[in-house]
Amino acid sequence: MKATMDVPDALYRQVKARAALEGRAVREVTIELYETWLGGRAEEGGRVGAQVSGAQWLARWEEIGEEIRQKSIDHRPMSEIIISERR
Repeated sequence: MKATMDVPDALYRQVKARAALEGRAVREVTIELYETWLGGRAEEGGRVGAQVSGAQWLARWEEIGEEIRQKSIDHRPMSEIIISERR
């Protein structure tokens, strides 16, 4: 399925740059994020694999956020980046 979304330019540039550094396509990263958000690998027919509790999902989401923060070029919170870009 194809979908069109509006993604903030700065965010997309960061995702595209990191994906390139890892030798991955943005599409591949996006699919991985959807699967993670759903709590498991999507199977054929749209069914979702292993289910996790809300607490497990949140813990994993926080781990992913921390991994991204540690690997990011700019360690400022997104709110600070947005404010500085508006100036």
